[in-house]
Amino acid sequence: MSDPLSFSRRQFVRLAALAGSLSLAAGLPGKVAAAAPRVAAASPAAKPFTNGIDPPTYVGGDGSYARYAKDGLRLGLIEAFPVNYTDPTTGQRTGWNTDLVLTALDRAGLTKYEFVQGPWESMVPGLQSSRFDILTSDVHVTAERVKIIDFTTPVFWYGDGLFVPSGNPANVHSWADLAGKRVGVGLGVNYQDWLQKRDDLGELLAYKDQTETAADLVAGRIDVYVAEDANFTGFLKQNPNLPIESVPDYVPQSDLADWTRFGVRKDDRDLNNVLSHAFGEMFIDGTTLGILKKYGLGERNLFAIKGMRSG
Repeated sequence: MSDPLSFSRRQFVRLAALAGSLSLAAGLPGKVAAAAPRVAAASPAAKPFTNGIDPPTYVGGDGSYARYAKDGLRLGLIEAFPVNYTDPTTGQRTGWNTDLVLTALDRAGLTKYEFVQGPWESMVPGLQSSRFDILTSDVHVTAERVKIIDFTTPVFWYGDGLFVPSGNPANVHSWADLAGKRVGVGLGVNYQDWLQKRDDLGELLAYKDQTETAADLVAGRIDVYVAEDANFTGFLKQNPNLPIESVPDYVPQSDLADWTRFGVRKDDRDLNNVLSHAFGEMFIDGTTLGILKKYGLGERNLFAIKGMRSG
């Protein structure tokens, strides 16, 4: 029996788009050296958001916004393509998370910042210890993390996706279709845990490297790869000649908690308030979608409704 909620995210977005046109984001701040303070080029004062917040004159309650506007911010991140990385040609910091955060900062009138790199395990402790002021690499919300740090409003969504050789020769479209198939998955990701609980797979192979995974998909050594749709889509965007495609009608198994948000300290309520308003405006006016499309993502990453298909 078909699920009445199993409609396309793209269809949902097209309906929503009838309410108004999308205006995509313009330029982003220029070249920034890692771990070095940067002051953005002079720009007009941030305009008041349509919901009433005027960043340059916002007072708030704890003073964190005013303090960071004066003294600058430290943006904690992990160097990882295509999320946060340094463009080898231009030397500029880019990636979808970097672009989203820098655009929100620009809207909020926060023009002083520096990038501070660290390994994954340093992100939350670094935020707590004030080594970082914002986690530019997204750290998903968990019951344990919300006890010690806070998060901005949700910015975009990603979950599990299915990737197959072009033409989908094994005819895989659903989670149930994985039965009897040779399935690949990233080593150590939660999808591996899900798949290891199944006893009906033909074979389960765990991969450390996306390049190795792609080679095995193309060679037919695995029928399907279960991966974070955002990250592997970014890998395919970087390697457009690979005969690999995503399965557009696949319904993700991930729950609705898999939204990208950006971590801030609990005491920085003013900063969180202004940034969350900026992210909300970016979502509504099409800026977020414009940034995601630069990296091969799209409308499917704007909405997460239980039973909604990927394409």
